[in-house]
Amino acid sequence: MNDKKISLDITFLFPNTMSTYGDSGNVLALQKRCEWRDIEVKIHYSDIYDSIYPSNIYFWGGGQDKAQEVVSNNFSQKKLDFLIKEVENNKVFLLICGSYQLMGKYYIDSNNNKIEGLGILDVYTQSSKKRMIGNTVIETNTKLNLEIKKIVGFENHSGQTFLGKSIEPFGYVKLGFGNNGLDKTEGALYKNIIACYQHGPLLPKNPQLTDYIITKSIENRYGSGININKLDDTLEYAAYNAILNRLKI
Repeated sequence: MNDKKISLDITFLFPNTMSTYGDSGNVLALQKRCEWRDIEVKIHYSDIYDSIYPSNIYFWGGGQDKAQEVVSNNFSQKKLDFLIKEVENNKVFLLICGSYQLMGKYYIDSNNNKIEGLGILDVYTQSSKKRMIGNTVIETNTKLNLEIKKIVGFENHSGQTFLGKSIEPFGYVKLGFGNNGLDKTEGALYKNIIACYQHGPLLPKNPQLTDYIITKSIENRYGSGININKLDDTLEYAAYNAILNRLKI
């Protein structure tokens, strides 16, 4: 890290309405890996009736179908316009499971109800009778240029998500189901959005992805040329490799 004092704002979207699977650990991972590098971090929370604090990183977790419907029905045009602007300004977003679905065009739930999405991502989701659950290993898209390319996680969804032509996958399934259990894709990339079905939480299990998100957010705010310090990740990668060995990947 150079001598310039770096600070980042992180907004946790819908932490009460859509936070079913313990994915708040992703925010904690971002916070700690910044603080260990002397990067100042401020965490903000925005639920249904709150305005969204302008931030460098936005995290949005998963929720049940009913929670998605509540958020969809109460999402103001002002809030949508703000999110669209932030996406187009290359702010960094991490979306997990239900929020991934909701940022798409629509979701057909198990009762054949159509939940309108925000339409920011060119994807759609339809419920299936099969529960896609279990440990996952994903080979990340080369576009991310991660030094350690495999991502480990855990998925638990019945929605099958299909990507439009303008969207690239986050990665490709080595173990598990991914987006839909059919085409071997997992997640979606658009601008600086990373969307996927990976619980775990995702970032504590994959420090290389956490650092990618931090780096991208710094580049977006301060420009290129600021390198973050390497951390001692001996324990993190011992856990990471233990998972891969247990899964025989």
